[in-house]
Amino acid sequence: MRTDRTLGLLRQGYPWAGRLRAGRVAVPARVFGRSAAVVGGAEGVRRFYDGSLRRRRAVPLPLKLVLFGPDAVHGLDDAEHHHRKALLLRVLAPEPVARLGRRAEREWSSAARGWAERGGVVLFDEAVHVIARSVVPWAGVPLAPRQLERRARQMATVVDGFGKPGPAFPRAAVQRWLLDRWAAGLVRRTRRGRLAPPPGTALHELASGRDRRGRLLPARTAGVELLNVLRPTVAVSWFVAFAAVALHEHPQWRRRIADGDEAALEAFAQEVRRRYPFVPALAARARHAQDVLGVRVPRGGYVVLDVHGTDHDPAHWPDPDRFDPERFLTGRVDPDALVPQGGGDVATGHRCPGEGATVAVLSAAVRVLARTPHALPEQDLTVDLSVMPTRPRSGVRLVAERATA
Repeated sequence: MRTDRTLGLLRQGYPWAGRLRAGRVAVPARVFGRSAAVVGGAEGVRRFYDGSLRRRRAVPLPLKLVLFGPDAVHGLDDAEHHHRKALLLRVLAPEPVARLGRRAEREWSSAARGWAERGGVVLFDEAVHVIARSVVPWAGVPLAPRQLERRARQMATVVDGFGKPGPAFPRAAVQRWLLDRWAAGLVRRTRRGRLAPPPGTALHELASGRDRRGRLLPARTAGVELLNVLRPTVAVSWFVAFAAVALHEHPQWRRRIADGDEAALEAFAQEVRRRYPFVPALAARARHAQDVLGVRVPRGGYVVLDVHGTDHDPAHWPDPDRFDPERFLTGRVDPDALVPQGGGDVATGHRCPGEGATVAVLSAAVRVLARTPHALPEQDLTVDLSVMPTRPRSGVRLVAERATA
């Protein structure tokens, strides 16, 4: 029997799956106590999303409950998944996402005006609150400023603790439980007419969302999906911290973006998502015994997609550890080679419906950062790839220049 490799993920973090694959598209392994194939690269992505695998019970229950919540879209399959996904795609359609991006830019601009007087900020912490002030009202959720700051911290704690052994995980679990109660309460109050979120907002759409049989979603489930709109948007804070480092290290891109080059801004945001780590791997399970790119996987066995390794695959990304937004300006990008938020078709498959929102919110932050005169003082910007999710160790301390009269 093969040695179970699950603990290696917790110890090694992002490089784990790539080390197992060692440049191969698929390798046999044992994870979560079962036979598995670990796949990567564009070919591995296409196989992972070809419909022969299921998501139900693919993520270990403790991790699923903390990160996604019970009965979330991430663990559904087939018609049930398509129906729930369609609801989320209405919430995250291009027009409301554009409004979210504009709101985020206003919030970032407002925050940036106060940075000099504050003597500097830790950008990661700032991003958590700025993005929450953007997405929570956009979603139709009424919160007083102090309550909003509390919910922002809770959502960041959930994300920060999902992949960490030790006390961080139980802290995340407690905050997830509190958030689930809060979100379900919002849904119930909306259904009773005590809250009146504007039509089209996330709270309105999810509170009125129905299952395939036409029944209202349970309040707890609708609340879980509301959090699955809010929490991943707040998680863009991790990308914002990396983006600030990239602007600092590549001032030519900062100048282009500050001068209004929108194509450069889009390319920069996409390269941040490709180059810097967030999701290490994804898991699915075989519906039936099958061959997975040369690896035999029994029914119920796992297929693990190496997300980090795919986004750094030299076959698609020459010199993959180099930050270079030109990759997105000079040629067509294979969508199966860029999977920081999953792959496949967004409408019929399991690609994240919030990908557009991530790019919009990240772009808003980058635009304001590029246009705000600032410096990064000497600090520890190292990134520990064994930590999930990871970020620059200092959180990115930023000092803005005072405006001159």
